[in-house]
Amino acid sequence: MELTLTGVGTRLGGRWVLDGIDATPPAGHLTGLLGPNGAGKTTLLRLIAGLLTPECGAVLVADRSADPAGAVASGTGGTTARPVDSLTRRARARRIALLEQESTSAVPLTVREVVALGRIPYRTLWGADSDDGAVDRALGHANAAHLADRPWSQLSGGEQQRVHIARALAQEPELLLLDEPTNHLDVSAQLSLLAFVRDLGTTSVAALHDLNLAAAFCEHVLVLSAGRLAAAGHPRDVLRPELVREVYGVDCDVLTHPRTGRPVIAFAEPLPTTAPGVPR
Repeated sequence: MELTLTGVGTRLGGRWVLDGIDATPPAGHLTGLLGPNGAGKTTLLRLIAGLLTPECGAVLVADRSADPAGAVASGTGGTTARPVDSLTRRARARRIALLEQESTSAVPLTVREVVALGRIPYRTLWGADSDDGAVDRALGHANAAHLADRPWSQLSGGEQQRVHIARALAQEPELLLLDEPTNHLDVSAQLSLLAFVRDLGTTSVAALHDLNLAAAFCEHVLVLSAGRLAAAGHPRDVLRPELVREVYGVDCDVLTHPRTGRPVIAFAEPLPTTAPGVPR
C-alpha cells in the first residue's frame, strides 16, 4: 500500500498536537516513527488508521480500483490515492491493522479466539469467516502458536503482546501500524519481532522509543518534535548527533555496527535540564 501524508495537522484539547506533516513512507518497507514523549506519534498513527480525521491536510492511501469516487491523485500503475477517512470502516479494517499500546480484555477467551478477532472484517451476514489458516499463520509468525489454547487472562505481558501482534497479522493488512510494539518484550523477542515486520514486505509504520532498534531495522524514519516533522529519511542520514541533541536533548556519538554497517547510537550523560523554552 502507498501512503502519503500531505500537510496533516490536528488539535486535541484546543492545542495543535500535529502541524503540517508531509511524508511518504516507502511502500513495502518498515518506517520508524520516532520522537520524545508528547511529540505526537500515537496521534499520527491514529490519523493514518482513520480513527481520527485531520483538521487540515490529508492522509492518502493508494486505491487500485479504477478511478473511484473520492480519488484525489494518480500514481503509477493505474493506482489512485484517496483520503483514508473516506473508506468505509470495513474497508479500512481489511486493509489497515493498528496495534495500539494498551489493549486489554476481561472477556474469558483463549489465545486462538483473541487472534481470530482479527478476522472480523471478513465475516459476512451468512456466517463467520472460516479462514483458520490465517489464524494459524499469524500465530506462527508471532511465535505464539504454543499459546493457542491458553486462557488470555493467564498470559504474561510479553506473551499478550505477541498475541496482539498475531491478531493484527490475522487481518492480513496492506498497511501495518504498530505503537510501541516492543513494549514488554525481552531483547531476543524485540529483535525477532522487528526483523519479522521488516521482512514482511508490507508497508509498516512503527512508533519506537529505542533509536538503536529503529537504526537497525527501519528502512526509513520520521522524527517528530513538538508536533512537527523534524527529519525524514534513511536512519544513517537522519540519526545524526546534532539531530538527537536537538530533538531529545541528549549528546551522543553515532558509530557503525561492525556486522551490519547500520548506525549504532552511543549516548552520553544527559544534558543539564533547563526550564521549558529556555535554550540550552
